[in-house]
Amino acid sequence: MKAQADRGDAQAQLTLGNYYASGTGVSRDLAKAAKWHRKAAEQGLPRAQFRVAFEYSNGVGVKLDLIEGVKWLRRAAEQGLADAQVELGKCYSTGEGIGENPVAAATWFRKAADQNFPAGQYALGNCYFEGYGVTKDIPEGVTWTRKAAEQGLPEAENGFGMCYAKGKGVAQDYLEAYKWFNLAAAQGGEHNTEAHINLSMAERAMTPEQIAQGQKLARDFKPHSTDTASPAGAKHATTLSAAAPDARAGFLFVKADDETYDVYLDGAFVGNSPAKLKLAPGLHVIEVKKQGFKDFRKEIKVTEGSEQTLRAALDKQ
Repeated sequence: MKAQADRGDAQAQLTLGNYYASGTGVSRDLAKAAKWHRKAAEQGLPRAQFRVAFEYSNGVGVKLDLIEGVKWLRRAAEQGLADAQVELGKCYSTGEGIGENPVAAATWFRKAADQNFPAGQYALGNCYFEGYGVTKDIPEGVTWTRKAAEQGLPEAENGFGMCYAKGKGVAQDYLEAYKWFNLAAAQGGEHNTEAHINLSMAERAMTPEQIAQGQKLARDFKPHSTDTASPAGAKHATTLSAAAPDARAGFLFVKADDETYDVYLDGAFVGNSPAKLKLAPGLHVIEVKKQGFKDFRKEIKVTEGSEQTLRAALDKQ
């Protein structure tokens, strides 16, 4: 791998950087990781550009520089990397590293949404609900939130459930609301507490028979595919999935105590917890890391169509 990286192979440089970032086969060294990621990014590899943007935006292996982070994020987004497009949209919505611009935020969310990327669909749906960067349009907000929820994005499931609970853009239906709240609550993460509260709220308006029916609807639910049209070789990750090259894939839900933990799949950084990974059948190594904590590492066997949940508990060093 090192020899290939030294010869200028961009993918090898990205992978070597990931190895240094995770400590896979080498001593963990965030500065060296950033160096190799930068080399790959300068050759135009969008996934490497996205990683460099993350490093500058969070001061990982390099000096914190939000403006530089946005610069690399834009390069990846302009090449069609959907998770970079979402993150660039978020920068425009918060003004982090760039001036706040609601129209630009909605535009980048739409680019990701049009690639069937659930985080982009959910963000665009919220723009329509709030009239942020677009004309307020509740039915359009419901449409995009539904698309994200049907792909298993927990915050979208919770939001879509709330649409049914309030009759927001759809007919009020506590059975459907319960189903979506149940699905969101089962995944954990940032919206877990809110989903559980909403689940209890829905139960108070339902009979025991309706609750049992709602639970069955949730059990029978199967997320739609999250495949998108991003650049070749790019894996969608951030907080949702890593694309698998095999249609017979299984799913792994990686959960941890908060969203600051880094998740690695087979030595490559794939985003932060909670993460939903789409994996080819076979053995995979999952690592969860956070500075100041002992690394969590587990080998997982994935079978065709399987769904597993891995909860990573990290001990302080």
